[in-house]
Amino acid sequence: MKEEFCIMPEDPLWKTIRFSGSHRHEVFGGPNRQRSIKDGLVIFLIPEMHNMSNAGIHFNKQFMEYAHKIGQLTWMEYYNKTKEDFIKEYGKSYL
Repeated sequence: MKEEFCIMPEDPLWKTIRFSGSHRHEVFGGPNRQRSIKDGLVIFLIPEMHNMSNAGIHFNKQFMEYAHKIGQLTWMEYYNKTKEDFIKEYGKSYL
């Protein structure tokens, strides 16, 4: 299985490597989808936790907000950047 660049920390809600049957989720989607992939801000989810149930990240606002917050903090630490740098790259702060 293809290994993908991921800087996100391990979490009980997601995996940081692709596994059989998993869905890749870009932490910052829409116009930031490709940037999220390039920067390693991806997580791997079982289908139900992605978009196949109401608990999935696409339908669960708390889950999405949590992933955004962890993603921003991780990006800032990994790339040694500031909140302002993040806003320049991703358009807003999630903290």
